[in-house]
Amino acid sequence: MADTYEKHPLHLDGLGARIRTLRKARRLSLVELSGASKVSVAMISQIETGQVTPSLKTLEKLRLALDVPLGSFFSQNVGDSRRSRPIVVRRDARRALTFGRLGLVKELLSPDGASGLEVMELVLTVDGSSGEEPWVRSGEKAGVVVSGRFVLTHGADSYELGPGDSFQFDGSIPHMFRNGHAGETRVLWIIKADAG
Repeated sequence: MADTYEKHPLHLDGLGARIRTLRKARRLSLVELSGASKVSVAMISQIETGQVTPSLKTLEKLRLALDVPLGSFFSQNVGDSRRSRPIVVRRDARRALTFGRLGLVKELLSPDGASGLEVMELVLTVDGSSGEEPWVRSGEKAGVVVSGRFVLTHGADSYELGPGDSFQFDGSIPHMFRNGHAGETRVLWIIKADAG
């Protein structure tokens, strides 16, 4: 099945330019990145020029092919000092990826230059989810529900979690999630990528 995408480039403002910068820094052509990611040259070109917004699955394929943490795709903070690696992210300086079609916002809580550990806050609207199909990502995932109801499907099992409930699982097993109630749901989401 072909990956879906959104025709709302403003949802992930500047994402295409960041992907192009990462590709060029690795001295990869569009054809080479396409071969490594299994995403068509045309799709990568449209993403890089801001004509389309990639699905979560497409973004993950590009992340793996470029060998970068997900945080590399978030917009850069304006006026950041690069004198030393930051260890604090202020609430009003969080970088975010907004997937409007999915009703999902991922706010990056990890500072720039962080290692294989990524911490995010997921914000799900009433109908928010990770998408219609399960997906996989190497490494471990963990989290805690901050507010609302969170339905997590991992393999053949489904769990409904409320505020204060937590989870941890192997990301290589197909999984998906959705909001489980009639209001916004917030989840602290932690990803530890496999060393590779």
